[in-house]
Amino acid sequence: RWVPLPEENEAILLDIAFPDSMIVNAGKRVYLLLHGINGDSNEGYVVDFAHRQVSQGNVVAVMVSRGLGDSTIIGNNLLHFARVSDVKAAARALKKAITTVSPDEGLLLAGVGYSMGAITLSNYVASDPDCDLDVAIAFSGALDTTQQMHFRRSASLWQPFITKAMRDTLFSRYSTQIRNKLDLKQVKEVMKAKNLVDFDRSLFVPYNNFESLDEYYYRMGAMSDFDVNSYKGRIGNVSIPLLCIQSLDDPISYW
Repeated sequence: RWVPLPEENEAILLDIAFPDSMIVNAGKRVYLLLHGINGDSNEGYVVDFAHRQVSQGNVVAVMVSRGLGDSTIIGNNLLHFARVSDVKAAARALKKAITTVSPDEGLLLAGVGYSMGAITLSNYVASDPDCDLDVAIAFSGALDTTQQMHFRRSASLWQPFITKAMRDTLFSRYSTQIRNKLDLKQVKEVMKAKNLVDFDRSLFVPYNNFESLDEYYYRMGAMSDFDVNSYKGRIGNVSIPLLCIQSLDDPISYW
């Protein structure tokens, strides 16, 4: 299913898995699942989650990040990970479908995010006090993404692999848009990036008109703006149950 984004002349892709009966009974759940940074609905953990939930009579809708998997981009608005409007549109479409088809069935709409999907999910829940989800669970997604630039172990161990995969994906599909927006020097910096911090700084920051890497990470994380003195920040907008599960020795995402 394609969910239109008329203000951008774009659309987001939801890959939806239903039970074999195509009937969703009262008390069951509809899951909005957000995958990792360079993934899609074919990732092993996504397929496993969908298979288990569908076999129990639930529905799983995977939001494919714009431009990845079978998703496409019509114009020049490539993906970036401080954007929560795509998740908002997906959640709203699913909530509308639930209330239209079975307004009295009590179906619960749950958000589930993994890694970068968890970061985006938490940020959406914190950014929208009227979010359409009933509950959200974030696995291995940093809440304060400004700390990611200090995570040296991740930068040297895992990020080089992820960076190459993301660069290959974007340049193989959207080289024209990137080269039209960035000058030759900037493109060379993107090609030289060895970790995600350098990749974010050289590509996502200038392409999406962020003033700096600090601003990009500040807007990405649900607690990146949290003030420890006043205890204020957008995390205070959370209006639904939000469960964050994180390994203390996570190799990719800084906790």
